[in-house]
Amino acid sequence: MKNRLDRSLTSLLLLQFKEYWYYYTVAFGCLFLTHYIGSQLPFLAKELAEKVGNGLENQPVGIFFLLALGIIVFRTSSRLSFFYPARVMQKNLRVELVEKLETVSPLRYKEFSSGQLYQIIQNDMDQLRALIGFALLQLGNIVVALAVLIPKISSFNPALVKALSPMLISFIFFTLIVSKNRKYYKQTQDYQGEVQNFIMESYLGKKTIKNFHAEQSFIDLFDRGSFKELIAFYKAGLGIAFSIPMIPLGVGMSLIWGAWIIRSLDLGAPGLVLFSGFIFLFLEPLMFVSWIGVVFARSGASWTRIRGLVSKLEMPAEDEMKLLEMNPHKIKELMTFKVNFWNQWMNLEIKRGEWTVLIGKTGCGKSEVLKQLAEVIKNQGEKISYVAQSPYLYNDTISANIFLGKEITEELEERAFNLLKIMGLDYLADNREELMKLEVGENGKRLSGGQAKRLCLIRSLMAESSILLWDDPFSSVDLILEKQIVEDLRKSGLIQHKTIILTSHRLTTVRLSHHVVFLEKENGIIEEGQIANLLSNKSKTYEYFSDQMV
Repeated sequence: MKNRLDRSLTSLLLLQFKEYWYYYTVAFGCLFLTHYIGSQLPFLAKELAEKVGNGLENQPVGIFFLLALGIIVFRTSSRLSFFYPARVMQKNLRVELVEKLETVSPLRYKEFSSGQLYQIIQNDMDQLRALIGFALLQLGNIVVALAVLIPKISSFNPALVKALSPMLISFIFFTLIVSKNRKYYKQTQDYQGEVQNFIMESYLGKKTIKNFHAEQSFIDLFDRGSFKELIAFYKAGLGIAFSIPMIPLGVGMSLIWGAWIIRSLDLGAPGLVLFSGFIFLFLEPLMFVSWIGVVFARSGASWTRIRGLVSKLEMPAEDEMKLLEMNPHKIKELMTFKVNFWNQWMNLEIKRGEWTVLIGKTGCGKSEVLKQLAEVIKNQGEKISYVAQSPYLYNDTISANIFLGKEITEELEERAFNLLKIMGLDYLADNREELMKLEVGENGKRLSGGQAKRLCLIRSLMAESSILLWDDPFSSVDLILEKQIVEDLRKSGLIQHKTIILTSHRLTTVRLSHHVVFLEKENGIIEEGQIANLLSNKSKTYEYFSDQMV
């Protein structure tokens, strides 16, 4: 069966009704009972008015309370029967989208900012939930109301039915006008994503927008982005602003027309009470129809944005296709790769079970090579673990950041605790239980940079991958602790038989590795070989680190 995200919006809605038909059957049954009970009220009110007009006292009103209770029960039940499946659909769509994001190459969605991705996963999914849980509920509400109430008012006097037409026409015009604004709703959502991304990047990069070196140009840039969002929002709301007065105008015209018919036919004040009651009963569902158009327009724009992202995720990026085309063969004991290095294809050999370190000047492309290696290895079915230069920690406990949702056994927790001790992080709490429950804060802000990086290395080691790719893993660790960590890891057997590919600019890290690859911008590999050979001779690697010492 096709995934939900691969369907058109119409197909998605049909699938939703098919999967949860029993909920919607109950919902429509409750809507019918709600309006059927409500349709009795105007007649009872008319009878009450006639009796009061005739001077009768002590009229029983208990029936009104019972009918009101019935309306409350059935109306609430109809809403719950729509809301729950809508929430489930929203959850399913989010899971499908996150799964797609997690399983494809980041190259496919690199043009989407963090703010745009958040906008799609959070806000656009909310719009679809509103379409199912609100708009379609109210659409059904209107259909059932018309089916129940029009025959009822017609049974009293058919001439009064035509008096409802101004009210119905005004709502139809409002919906048509609002639906024309779909383009502006999409623009508003796009700009909202950009503003969100601006804020996210500002807080991530500067920790706070209100920083000590804030420049006016930075504030002006944020102001311009926010203004674009405001203009798009204003354009989207123009149709509503100009057309919403049509709703009370239509209601007023229906009341006046109905009153004129009642006077002409000499139906008296009780007839006016009855007609006014029906106007009120029509008003509740029709008031929502004015917003159905808004929700349909917004959800249509949201689905366009979601499908835009999904189509990108399903189509291999040009760089991705070329990389996989250049690496068609299954990697063996001696892993050979072709990677794009400054627009030239470079051959790279890495031996399984060893530590291979990529060195070179800052900005020469080491991190990019590491990402390409991860891409190729993962595509060939190998289980890898990648730690970026600035890895992310979730606003959760140390345990949650290490295991990432996996079932935690006593054995796994003990192994993680041993790694915390090896990485020098056990001192953060008095005992294992407290350490595992320690909150790290958003992106690990309660930890130092070095502590956060080491926690990510633990997460990588606990992933039970055979190939680990670490981007400058010990840059924030002092030389003594780095040496101690590597020695303890090797003694523990936790990295035995693992292939570790890392980048570094430190001699100490290189000395702890087996093989070195020296990269130079635009020239590719200028030297490679065993560490012992390259550091003992007058090699380019030796000269590179000698210059560092100077």
